[in-house]
Amino acid sequence: MNILEIELICGETPVGFKKEVVTGSNFVFDADPSFTPINLYNFWGNAATVNSFEECIHYVEGGFKASITTVFDYGLVLLTVLIGSYSLYKFFKENYHIKLVSKLKKLIKYSINNIAKTFNYFILPFLLIQNYFLFDYVRTKAVRIPRFIDEYATLSASVSFFNNLDFNAGDIWGGSYSALLTSGPISAIGGVIGWNLTSKLVIARISNFYWILFLQLLLSLVIAKIYKSEYKFLLFMNSFSLILIPWWQGSLYMLGEFASVVIFMNAIYIFKKYRNFAMVLFSLSIFFGKLLTLLPFVIFYILSLTYERKIKTLFNDSLFFSIPLFIWLILVGSKYENGNIFNYIESLFSLVLSHESGGFENSNVISEVSSWNIYDLIRILIIPILFIYLINKNKNKLDSFFGKISLPLAGSTISSYLWFWILSPTKWMRYSQHFTIVIIISLVYFLSFKVIDSKFDLFLLSSSLAIFIENSKYLIFIFVFFSICFLFFHTKFAKNEIIKVLLILFIFVDIAVPYFEKDTFGNMHHIIRPCQENLVSPECLESYESK
Repeated sequence: MNILEIELICGETPVGFKKEVVTGSNFVFDADPSFTPINLYNFWGNAATVNSFEECIHYVEGGFKASITTVFDYGLVLLTVLIGSYSLYKFFKENYHIKLVSKLKKLIKYSINNIAKTFNYFILPFLLIQNYFLFDYVRTKAVRIPRFIDEYATLSASVSFFNNLDFNAGDIWGGSYSALLTSGPISAIGGVIGWNLTSKLVIARISNFYWILFLQLLLSLVIAKIYKSEYKFLLFMNSFSLILIPWWQGSLYMLGEFASVVIFMNAIYIFKKYRNFAMVLFSLSIFFGKLLTLLPFVIFYILSLTYERKIKTLFNDSLFFSIPLFIWLILVGSKYENGNIFNYIESLFSLVLSHESGGFENSNVISEVSSWNIYDLIRILIIPILFIYLINKNKNKLDSFFGKISLPLAGSTISSYLWFWILSPTKWMRYSQHFTIVIIISLVYFLSFKVIDSKFDLFLLSSSLAIFIENSKYLIFIFVFFSICFLFFHTKFAKNEIIKVLLILFIFVDIAVPYFEKDTFGNMHHIIRPCQENLVSPECLESYESK
């Protein structure tokens, strides 16, 4: 054997080592206190513990190794094969396989047919486990994402707003109620609570996610009550639906798109039953959330009036829509530093027309799409088309259940979609949330309220939701496989319930896996000292930007 093979087993050759000549079978090797003992074995199962480099060389050259397949290992394999072969022979000869398959089919059939009953026993334990992993998932993201200047602007302005009604992020953004502050105060209510209690940025991020989750839970509960539908599925999917949204960390950054669109899309489903309340929500989402939400609202409302042919409701709708608008304009009029309300509106329109993402001016800005992966492209380009297809195909069922909603919902979604893909030169993913949030939560509602029941449509619906799974992409393909199996090959099962359970389980696995992969939880308690003293200050901004 060469010295390299020996050193792989025995370690590095000692300096000045000279091999001794071993004579006789009773030769005794001297132990080396600096040598770590090694257990060696040969093919016949003999073992030896060597206590020196000299002794190790002797046994290695004699065929001993640190790990080797012995005659006993081969014997064990042979014995296992013989016993296993005989067991399989008896198993099939006595028809045990037929009996086993029969019992397994009965068990699966019973479990699936009684899945709703079985599910009830596990609601509370699973909710607790789900929210444990969800919190860890949100916390990890909140710790790891970098600082973003828009986050500072929204948080500082919102803290100032809720503390003294002054929507002000500092002079760099134009002072009080500046048109440059494009994310309204409802975007960061959770962030304001977290910041005021702790003065910690990560805590503010996490609490803002839970503010939006609370908002979605509350509004979905209202909708479930309106349509007299069960709420169990929504308890699980509301939190999951938020983290499915592309670039969902916008909720941690307290950007306007998230809260604004959540309110807007829920108002769509409230509109036919509680029209006045919905109009207030629409206005709130636009003027206290994100002005860009005005586009899908206008399309939705015009199509609703056309669909209903009730122009007489226009005055009443305008009255309730104007409530948040008038409150906002009153606040602007009392605090705006660059003139009066008309100057504010002028500067607002000027900003909209000149903004690099607006698409109203020629721009040399590079589109963000170039940095997307294939999954992002499918989610934001293809899934909206499938969504419109599902609405159109199930138009009568949707209109019957929700009240002439299909055309306005499809039209408002298309308007945001076309603006994003045709007009917006930057195509920032955060702006796609004006239609992706609507799509994801709408699909959850369709599934929860059982308004879509055909096998093919259920497959499209569930697969469209599954494609938004972010971390473990292979789960998407596994989900699609199981969906096909249960929807098209097991016709007697409750297909709607099966799809619900599969979605919950697969998304749960997707957020649970990162918990076991990471080796650190990150620091939630870092404090930016200048911001702790005064959030709206040049020192705070400088310190925030420095990291």
